[in-house]
Amino acid sequence: MDLQSAQIRAIDAVDKLGPDLVQLTQEMVRIPTETHPPTGDEGPGQEHLASYLTGRFGWKVDSFLPIEVPGIEQHPGWWPGLDYTNRPNVVAHRRGVGGGRSLILNGHIDVVPAGPAGQWKYAPYGGDLVDGRIYGRGSVDMKGGIASMIYAVRAIELAGIRLKGDVIVESVVNEELGGYNGTLACCVRGYQADAAIVTEATECQIMPAHKGGQGLRLRVPGRSAHANMWWRGVSALDKALELKGVLADFEAERTAETRHNPYFSDPERFPLPALVNTVWSLKAGDPELMSPPEEAVLDFWCDALPGEDLDTVIDRLEARLNAAADADLFLRTNRPRLERQTIMRPFYPTSIPLDHPIVATLAASYRTVVDSKPDIVGFSAVCDAMIFNLHSPTPAVIFGPGDLSLGHGADEYIEVEQLVRASKILACAIVEWCGVA
Repeated sequence: MDLQSAQIRAIDAVDKLGPDLVQLTQEMVRIPTETHPPTGDEGPGQEHLASYLTGRFGWKVDSFLPIEVPGIEQHPGWWPGLDYTNRPNVVAHRRGVGGGRSLILNGHIDVVPAGPAGQWKYAPYGGDLVDGRIYGRGSVDMKGGIASMIYAVRAIELAGIRLKGDVIVESVVNEELGGYNGTLACCVRGYQADAAIVTEATECQIMPAHKGGQGLRLRVPGRSAHANMWWRGVSALDKALELKGVLADFEAERTAETRHNPYFSDPERFPLPALVNTVWSLKAGDPELMSPPEEAVLDFWCDALPGEDLDTVIDRLEARLNAAADADLFLRTNRPRLERQTIMRPFYPTSIPLDHPIVATLAASYRTVVDSKPDIVGFSAVCDAMIFNLHSPTPAVIFGPGDLSLGHGADEYIEVEQLVRASKILACAIVEWCGVA
């Protein structure tokens, strides 16, 4: 069977399996698999998926806790302090006949908490199918990606296509909120390949790079005083807002210097290539004291892009904040403190070349299915591709269904059309990459 014939058969098989692809996505969404560091609720979802793969497809699966992998806690990529009770990875290794390239398909099953149910029009874990959309927490981030990659492999099998190379399907735990030990455990257990595709939501565009960054906390001091003698105190809130201006200035500087990064240069897609002024939490004062706040605490994120050193970027930011403190009469002797948040690991930007063979394979497969040219750009977040590119010999690219901006919000959803399209493109890519026997 030649490549073109095999791809046509695989595409037809995905079409026939479309209802099953939708059903699996709904089933996965209906099982809450929230992460709650240091623990998580992935167990029931992974048990269902393992049962699905063995019972429905007859696949053999390897189900294991990350902590069970020998030597994992001594690995330099391990992030400590997490509990993996009833949080197994699920891996299916589909072996080819030999002589082809191998491929890993990777996705995480954990999701962020749903938040207040009153903010949702549709039940957070209902998996409702409405007007071609599947609603629910994790539908786009990233259970739709897992379902698409599973049914890409299944379509190839049902189409009678014998692959030369191996395909390894990984559903991992502990990606959200920065664990990443699930994918690391797969790598250390010995699951390696000639390339990996992490099926995060990219709207079926091809992303051979991702950002890095660090969650930071800025503690700004003040001085209390009676409310009727406010001038004798110093408001930490006012000082914090002044220092927030430093974040904005540094972000403008970073925008200028990163504008031509090869992965993040598109000004429409990335108006701010490297974020800094991203304060998502500000706490100051006590409503019962009626006094200038004695401390203000700002939580924010600082980006680093491929080709940059994360620590250097943060050191530069800290120098800017220290310079601003030196110029302030109060802060000169009452120093603000910049801290690295410890709930998440530091994230290092990684990339593979724009002309890497797995990128070319995905691009050709996209053209086969969509009959147009895909965008090849950077991923605006961080994902498990970091683990592959830093801690294994397997180069990773990011590609999958869904709009990432919908993740983590109320009424998260994924388009069925995107699920099917991604599965077709993945099936074509697998056939080309692994080779047809």
